[in-house]
Amino acid sequence: MRRLWSYFILTGASLVLMGSTFANVFKQSNSNIEYSDGREMVFRISEKDESELQETNEKGEVPSELIAQSMIKRLDSLKVTNYEVATESYDTIKVTLKQDTDANYTNIQKLMTFNGSLALSSKLDSDLVLDNSVEEEKFITGDAYMETKNDYPTVNIPVGEHFKEIYDIVKKHKEDNNTEAAEVSGEGDDQTTNYYIYLWHDYEEGDSFSQTVSGSDEYDSRVAEKIFMNFDISELISIEEEGKEIETLTAYVNVQDANGNSKYEAREVKKAFDTARFYVSLINSGSLDYKVTYLYSNNVNAVSEALVSTDGVLQWSATLRATIVCIVILSLLLAVFYRLSALAIATLSIGSVYAGIASIILFSAEFNAAGLIALCAVAIASLVSGIIYCTKLKEEAYRGRSLKKANSEASKKSLLPIVDVNVVLIIMGIFAYVFGVSLMRTFAIIAVLGGLASLILNTLGLKGLMWLATNTTKLQGKYGYFGIDEKLVPNLLKEEKQTFYGQYADKDFTKKKVPVGIVASLLFVAGLAGMIVFGSINKGVVYENGGTTLTSEIFVETTSKNTLLTEDIVRGAMKHIYTYSDDEAKAKTLESQVDNIVYKTREDIGEDDDDIIHYTYYVVELNTKINDSTNAYYIDFDAEGNPIEASKVTYLSADGGVSAALTAQVSDSDTDAVASLKNVKVVSTAQPEFAPIIWGTLVGIAVSAFYLLLRYRLSRGIAAFIIPTGVTGIVAGFFAYTRLAVTNYAVVVVPVIAFISLVVSIIFMNKERELVLEDKNHDNSVENRKEIMVRATSLSYSPILLSVFLMIYIGVNFFGFGALNNSWLFIVMLVGILASAFFGTTLFGPVAHFFYKLFSKVNIEKFIEKIKPKRKKKVIKTPRSAEPEERTFIGIND
Repeated sequence: MRRLWSYFILTGASLVLMGSTFANVFKQSNSNIEYSDGREMVFRISEKDESELQETNEKGEVPSELIAQSMIKRLDSLKVTNYEVATESYDTIKVTLKQDTDANYTNIQKLMTFNGSLALSSKLDSDLVLDNSVEEEKFITGDAYMETKNDYPTVNIPVGEHFKEIYDIVKKHKEDNNTEAAEVSGEGDDQTTNYYIYLWHDYEEGDSFSQTVSGSDEYDSRVAEKIFMNFDISELISIEEEGKEIETLTAYVNVQDANGNSKYEAREVKKAFDTARFYVSLINSGSLDYKVTYLYSNNVNAVSEALVSTDGVLQWSATLRATIVCIVILSLLLAVFYRLSALAIATLSIGSVYAGIASIILFSAEFNAAGLIALCAVAIASLVSGIIYCTKLKEEAYRGRSLKKANSEASKKSLLPIVDVNVVLIIMGIFAYVFGVSLMRTFAIIAVLGGLASLILNTLGLKGLMWLATNTTKLQGKYGYFGIDEKLVPNLLKEEKQTFYGQYADKDFTKKKVPVGIVASLLFVAGLAGMIVFGSINKGVVYENGGTTLTSEIFVETTSKNTLLTEDIVRGAMKHIYTYSDDEAKAKTLESQVDNIVYKTREDIGEDDDDIIHYTYYVVELNTKINDSTNAYYIDFDAEGNPIEASKVTYLSADGGVSAALTAQVSDSDTDAVASLKNVKVVSTAQPEFAPIIWGTLVGIAVSAFYLLLRYRLSRGIAAFIIPTGVTGIVAGFFAYTRLAVTNYAVVVVPVIAFISLVVSIIFMNKERELVLEDKNHDNSVENRKEIMVRATSLSYSPILLSVFLMIYIGVNFFGFGALNNSWLFIVMLVGILASAFFGTTLFGPVAHFFYKLFSKVNIEKFIEKIKPKRKKKVIKTPRSAEPEERTFIGIND
């Protein structure tokens, strides 16, 4: 009983440890806007020459949509994994996203408004300033790029001949020991003097270095923020002294030691790389056609749900509830099939997933939808590993072996297929990282490290735990504790023969291989064509249906410092304004259509530095979509609160519609407020790129198939490439054709579908290989191998069915209980699971046998003999002499 108690203590302690530390571990992870509250940044567009902005330019293009496309490119260059860019009318843009730090939000704000003006200067205002936006002074010759040197991120800027002008000036200051042009720090013997070339962003004519010196009379904080890099002239001179030309400016981005412990944590290193990436994006971003001004920002809720609150408390979210429910139900299902063994399988599966979550923190990745899908893949790999082990245990028991002997044999026979399952997951994770976009980084980290944890736990941990359970003396002969029917276990002492080989041992699942194969081929070709066509039409976005207008907002704005404008005034005005459409039964007040009112203020400096402009905004978020062509009219109320129809004043679209009606009302309050109605149109929501993930999946399948080819021979290896590729193409193409409301986010499930199809293949291949080795006649004829293939399909159906059943439950669980926003991901996953199971069990064996039959016609030995270079036979020359040779005649000398 000590071994059994050890089994319970080890599994129980592991579960308690993981359960008690899960919250603290998960809270350290970061999430993007899917699972964390973020910010909504609002920007206003205007003409650079301060003239009035028109709704369309000369080409008929809308200014807000042009700037939105530039913002999208800049966000992509920053590797922001999830964002939403929406236009409001022709002059306003909203960008919604989540960042780890306030510094990152500030960087994005700068990047969105940056207009491509870079400059180089020395410290002296009297010196030359090079403006990169002026062709005659252009000093940058190519795109900046980021490198890693000595574990530090560096920003590298290619420079040309114009750079030499500012370089020579600063070099002369150093040679002349001009301290006015130098940065002096320290005192006494520790005093250092450095001469720098300064890089500016958003440089404007009139900006000077003296305005950046804190404490000076000319100090201007806005100008001080524009210098973001400097380059020590000494380092540049040393390059020249080595006989090289200065073609690149290199700046190190320091890693900030926030904790002061002289050790750089992963989070601190990531922050430095984020900053370096921002600098590179800023330098490469170029100019905009319009001036973009940052207005304000709002805190917004997560798109799906917040997993961790702003004060760091783990939320009782739908995803957390779904996870707990999934663990409980899966454990119960495993207990039904495997009884005592279920505790080991569940513990190690939870441990594998726990390791996947911990890997997010280790590599400072962010938790997102792709990460959730990867955790499901890790859980599947660990569960299937346990199912393979316990299936082998049952098979050995039904041969009449004792629990000890059955477990010993199961441990040996399950080792390699368990390794195969987890190695395939690791391979898919590696190529998801190599080919995938930044969103897939989390998927790759979890798949690789979670798969590695599952591999170790299920080859060592599962073997050890099952040894403790099956070697318990009091459990010997009690097969029922491991889900084995004792009545079906033969007694070898009584010379009983094995009678039970599995529930589906007598069924042939390959009977309809021809019609199923034809259908599968047609579906694959159609799916491939659909992905190519829709991807070409939508510029690489296969599933997304384009931007949509969701709702409307009303901006009520004033620049009066002593404004009397209040929310009550805005609401009161909206209470009197009715909108009416012919398709509505009755008119509605604007107030009844209000979802939320946001109050924001900001200050800006006018043309005169002493002129401070105070901006006040009331942003009215409506729950419906209206526009200025909607008829609007004003209705007053009598003392009893009833509308007075006689005082109705109609504002038609020609008079400005709703905007004019509301402006007229708020202006009655002695304010200079202006109201404008803006329709919110989502231009783009960050979507993973379809093609790189598909290519990564195909390469992952190919490498996995090659690995399996080495393990299970050529014919099975080829089938291991064809079937998963076909299943992946069918599922991906199915959702391209249906044009359902799935976005390009669905493509993150594709690597998991390929992995599931490969898992089904591994279970079959392992069983077929076992049957071939157990064939006492060693008959490798095509007819006998066909019988073995059919039998292997039948015998492997039971573990495949159970594995698929548990996979389906995982998908259904997160579809039904998880975050609504990600439900489509699990619909795609469910379709992939069903397709993998159906086509895998029906076609994999016949396809592998087809290639075996094909290759059996080739005489390998003759082929090798043909291609083998023929050697000339050496003629052995016997030495001859003048003496007569001695001859031996048989019989004479006997």
